[in-house]
Amino acid sequence: MPLSILGIACSPRRSGNTTRLLLEAKETIIDGGHTLELIYLSDLKINPCQGCNACSISGVCVIKDDIPKLQEKLISADRIIIAAPIFMMGVNAQTKILIDRMQVLWARKYVLNLPLINSFKSERRGLFLSAAGTKKPDVFKCAERSIQTFFHMLEIKYDQACLYSGIDRAGEILDHPTALEDVRKAAQALLLE
Repeated sequence: MPLSILGIACSPRRSGNTTRLLLEAKETIIDGGHTLELIYLSDLKINPCQGCNACSISGVCVIKDDIPKLQEKLISADRIIIAAPIFMMGVNAQTKILIDRMQVLWARKYVLNLPLINSFKSERRGLFLSAAGTKKPDVFKCAERSIQTFFHMLEIKYDQACLYSGIDRAGEILDHPTALEDVRKAAQALLLE
């Protein structure tokens, strides 16, 4: 049975390195007989969380933008791939806004004690793809923790990550000796039940 796979390109550069990694994963997934819905965050109208806590009372966010549709896709997907670049030693602003806007789902789950995911669904899993310009050894530490927390709240097992430092220029990921093959293998592993 085909899996429902959601890929989110979080880079503000539509042809950025992390998006290229996601496109490589998409090709592998399609070759495996599945489909991947690709969403570019830059195409959506998304506003930052206002910290008003209305969602803790009603379970609904008061901000009117494209996030509710994306939340439904995140809840219903069997597999999720987040492709986000590193800016200033963390996920970029677009990714952080996405994560922060899941506060309404956190409130539903932990404050209002409402189920997010149908219990009959098989284990949901996720993959994190990222590139960073710097080669500092801990460059992915903060970003990876943010994505792990995001996945945990959405009841998604953090399957693995493909992380590449020293990649800055647009398209530079194509010159990396193993990146595309790494992503293909990770995407294939994500398809396994």
